[in-house]
Amino acid sequence: MFKRSINLFIALFAITVIGVESYIYWHVQLRPWQPSTSIGRLIFYYSFFTVLSNFMLAISCFWLAFNPTCNRFSFKVIRLNGLVGVIITTLVYNLILRPIHTPPNLMLTFTNESLHVVLPVLGLLSWLIWGPFRRIHFRVIIGSLLSMLAYGVYIFVRGYYTNLYPYPFINVIRVGYPKALFAVCMVVFLFLGLTFILWCIDHLRKRK
Repeated sequence: MFKRSINLFIALFAITVIGVESYIYWHVQLRPWQPSTSIGRLIFYYSFFTVLSNFMLAISCFWLAFNPTCNRFSFKVIRLNGLVGVIITTLVYNLILRPIHTPPNLMLTFTNESLHVVLPVLGLLSWLIWGPFRRIHFRVIIGSLLSMLAYGVYIFVRGYYTNLYPYPFINVIRVGYPKALFAVCMVVFLFLGLTFILWCIDHLRKRK
């Protein structure tokens, strides 16, 4: 019961934070370079890897709150995407983006820290303690990797037509395609490395 409550709390916390930021993006143009329309800003907001990773973490936690033994392939891919995604989010934001990103108000400071620090820590700790394990294998990793690559294609295609990119290190207008693609390759390698670490933990825990 406690395990289900923790998963439900993480899911509701993530959805609440994303909901608050969605509301703000819908009503306010926070930066002059952001889309001028509400729909455009909302699409731009949901193009952030941070948002999508936390959203997938929330979906997987909701799933576990109501079905703790779920073993569906779709769940396992979403779960892996959520876990690895929020770890990447934490590492990239705190090591690279934090010095150049200042939220414009107190509310967005709270939601920003929630998405980049609090929720990733809660999500990872809940998995390390309660799992579920025996959910990471080759097909799941391939499914997760393909979805990551699909996200990258979407970002570049959308950026080509809108000149808007969610992160400066993949902003083709500023850094060019070679550097942007190199940054994407680094993220993919980071994804594979973190996935291998989680697979090792999953393998060791399931043996117990």
